[in-house]
Amino acid sequence: MSFSLKKGFTFGGWLPHLFPNMENIYPPPEACISHSDEYWLFHTFLESMKNASISNPNPSVGCLIVKNNNIISNGCTESWGNKHAERVAFQNASDDDLENSSIYITLEPCTHQGRQPPCSDLFKNKNIGKVVVGCIDPNPVVSNQGIQSLINLGIGQSNFFLSNEIKAWNYPFFIQQQKNKLFIALKWAQSLDGCLADDNNGWQWISGEQSRTYAHWLRQKYDAIMVGIGTILNDFPSLDIRNLNHINKRNPLKIIYDPEGKLFSCNEEQQQKLLQKTLQKGSHKIFIIDKNIFESYRNSKKISHWQKNLLENSEIEFITNKGQNKLHTAESILECLNDNNSKILNILGRPLQSIMIEGGHRLLSSFIQENHFDIMHIFTAPFFLGGEKHKLFSKTKRSYQNYSIKEVKNEIRYHIAAQALLGEDNLLEIIKK
Repeated sequence: MSFSLKKGFTFGGWLPHLFPNMENIYPPPEACISHSDEYWLFHTFLESMKNASISNPNPSVGCLIVKNNNIISNGCTESWGNKHAERVAFQNASDDDLENSSIYITLEPCTHQGRQPPCSDLFKNKNIGKVVVGCIDPNPVVSNQGIQSLINLGIGQSNFFLSNEIKAWNYPFFIQQQKNKLFIALKWAQSLDGCLADDNNGWQWISGEQSRTYAHWLRQKYDAIMVGIGTILNDFPSLDIRNLNHINKRNPLKIIYDPEGKLFSCNEEQQQKLLQKTLQKGSHKIFIIDKNIFESYRNSKKISHWQKNLLENSEIEFITNKGQNKLHTAESILECLNDNNSKILNILGRPLQSIMIEGGHRLLSSFIQENHFDIMHIFTAPFFLGGEKHKLFSKTKRSYQNYSIKEVKNEIRYHIAAQALLGEDNLLEIIKK
């Protein structure tokens, strides 16, 4: 299922939309001649980026209504359960506006009753000139039926000039619909020799400012971010959205992998740093912890003030594994998340569709080793560190599992779907073939 994106596009959308200073580096594709269908589809794609995927688990769709080469109305999918892009655009257009108009949609209109009525009904009896669809919906309930309903009305056309880019922008939705699974993204920054930090545990900053801005853009695009407790106790990250000026920015759910319950045994200095950053008030946190270890703390008669506050904190949820299987593999982590799906749903207020795993190297290595990922966002900075401790599959620190010696002839080759220069850093976005 490999595919590649046009220059200037990434899985975070059109780069100049996020970095206006890149407009000279990445002009619109040559086929986007003014007032052509490709031109209007390109601007419809930009419209789909306005809500930065607050629509999850629905796709973030754009819709433009064009008449006499002017945009009459526009719409982007609202938050889950609210209006789809077509309905947003239509609410600000009169019947006179719609007559002989051209309508552009990044994804074919839905044809079924869900939380919203079918968008395909909007196009009936409006004397619309044409409707151009940029990509087929992967949802089997809708797939090809939306465009066919428009063709039956005599107004439907397909133009797949940006279909790969639309798919990439909505990749978690596509993977969920096609594979019925939680979408997993892996993200890290590294030196040229593959170090995610130096051997003194220093990592600020391996990547440059543009890379960090793009990483924060990705954070709000995914439902949750996950890090290991080692990363938490070394860096005390806030895990929120910063350096991003966007009207609809939202912080992702924070998931911390802490199978051995190291959070409960933090010293006072660590506790203060956690309260100031990772555990600051105003956002929900989920800790993944071994059931037996969690029960031992919860049932202890000598519970400390710190432990008591953790257990009673309404913004912290502890989820545990079932049975006797240890939480030492990516598979066991995913099983734990699935077993606690109802808790996560209550916290998010919507189904969990996607997680971006940001580190550390042991957690990332587990997901790569077990092939439990859908995309890798890799930022490579132009310098060497020469360390060994913080490389993927490093054997200098205790790992969650044992890794066999890798051989070139046996290794899986992945597909580079997008590549861009962010400042001095090289961004690679890699998917499976």
